[in-house]
Amino acid sequence: MTDRASNGIGHGNGGSVLPLPLNLVALIIAYLDQPSDLARICRTCRVFHYMTLPSLYADVSLHSYDYIRYPQGDGRPEGCGMASPFSMGLNGLVSRNVAGYVKKFKVLGKWKEHEVEDYSKVGRVTDGSMMLSILIRVAIEKMVVLESFRWELNTKMLPTVWQGLAQKATLTHLTIKFPSLRHPRPVTLVPPIPSLKSLKIYDIDPLCYADDVSVLFLEAKKLEDLELIWSPRMRDAREPSVSLETFFGKLISAKHNLPVKRIAIKNLYTLENQECKKVIANSTLEEIIFINSIGGAADDPGTAFFDRSWRPQVDELPNLKMLRTNKISRSQSEFLRSTKGLERIYLIGPPRPSRGDNWASDGTESDLPPLPYSPASSTNSPSNNCTKHNLKDEYLEAITKNHGKTLRHLLLMPQWRLSSDDIALIVRQCPNLEQLGIGVEYANFPNLRLLVPFLSKLTAVRILDNPDDKAFAEKTKELADDGSHEQKIGSESNNQDWKVKWVEIGNLLFEIGKMELRFEPEDGPKGSSWRRPIWRRPLETVKD
Repeated sequence: MTDRASNGIGHGNGGSVLPLPLNLVALIIAYLDQPSDLARICRTCRVFHYMTLPSLYADVSLHSYDYIRYPQGDGRPEGCGMASPFSMGLNGLVSRNVAGYVKKFKVLGKWKEHEVEDYSKVGRVTDGSMMLSILIRVAIEKMVVLESFRWELNTKMLPTVWQGLAQKATLTHLTIKFPSLRHPRPVTLVPPIPSLKSLKIYDIDPLCYADDVSVLFLEAKKLEDLELIWSPRMRDAREPSVSLETFFGKLISAKHNLPVKRIAIKNLYTLENQECKKVIANSTLEEIIFINSIGGAADDPGTAFFDRSWRPQVDELPNLKMLRTNKISRSQSEFLRSTKGLERIYLIGPPRPSRGDNWASDGTESDLPPLPYSPASSTNSPSNNCTKHNLKDEYLEAITKNHGKTLRHLLLMPQWRLSSDDIALIVRQCPNLEQLGIGVEYANFPNLRLLVPFLSKLTAVRILDNPDDKAFAEKTKELADDGSHEQKIGSESNNQDWKVKWVEIGNLLFEIGKMELRFEPEDGPKGSSWRRPIWRRPLETVKD
């Protein structure tokens, strides 16, 4: 790989470019992440084609649409003269020698099926869906280094695809979207995939012919990341159709447990099952995410019969590092008192209405600062608010006393408007904080500005809107219109010891740059000073 092309890398016209060591060319190509850039490099010359092709096809994503798309400025439909880009992409994987480079394969979007109800009446799947599954199975069999597969089409994945995946010894990450329609489909007893390390299943609905994954769990000896997201329909309808034994029954019978490091659960609505709670190995668990599941202080009374069946149980979790939940309760605060050493705590508040919620991976934490987005509360009854505020002191005491020394990320409920004493307690007991998200009224901003510099490792600060009072949002918008936020942040950060790079106030996000020498012409030749530039950024810059 370090040999030089002594005559240069040739072109078809007889010219050549400056010869470079091939390992240097490979290093340059490794920095290209846009498919369009990689495709252009592939067309440059024969050597670049062979060196870039593996990178171009390493991550393949095919998006299906149930309508014909017309690109802007062209007027011709996509795929004019042949077929849709989705079909042609699948054809290329099946018919050309490129599938062997694919490490990540994803199919998503809407697959249009014809006469579904007529086929369902006679116990058949549509020919189009069957042919789709066959082609994807053939493509998967040719992917000798496949590591990740994602099925996010609106149609059900058929047994032939499962069988193909079960044969891939290299497959470690699997994401499956279950069907959300009640058309009869074959229910697959999913075969084991022993190499699996990450499994994410969402839109689980017992009435929509969900596949049986119990054997998959039984043989998942290497599973580290488990994410199960039920459809919000059952909780909305108060429908008691979910049974955890359909997922973990074989594990219970075999007295095995899953050695997962991270578990994420959303929209779970079922009665407590003590045996199912034992299928997760406590000794390996590092991250817990519960969204819109089990019981909390602000629960809808209509779900109390199921949610309150989950009795508090304090288990020893020696390696737990992260807790993320949108429900609070006294039993949860007691759990925080009984554990030590958490590094990340996210209390994101009660859920928004779940209808139409297509959340698939909100349980994961963003790699970018500041702290992850937290939804506002939709349950604003006086009794609920009273309960939530009464629990604030209990949570603050448990968090600062038991986890303060190790805590790096802290996000508290937006309804909790912290006083100066609360902020001082966090600053004093949590010296290693890197990201902080809290609710503070505008009147306490001066105290916050005085205390934040004492957190020497802090890089991101988030001041949350109060969902129970719109006055805070109106005040921040008023100050944003006249540029007061930029002026205040600029004056506070105008010193060499300032570490904070991101500040979010309500729905406004600001990025703070490095110190630089700024010249002001109106102040004359000596009108220069060291300042930090402040930029307003869209929230999408740092959101999940």
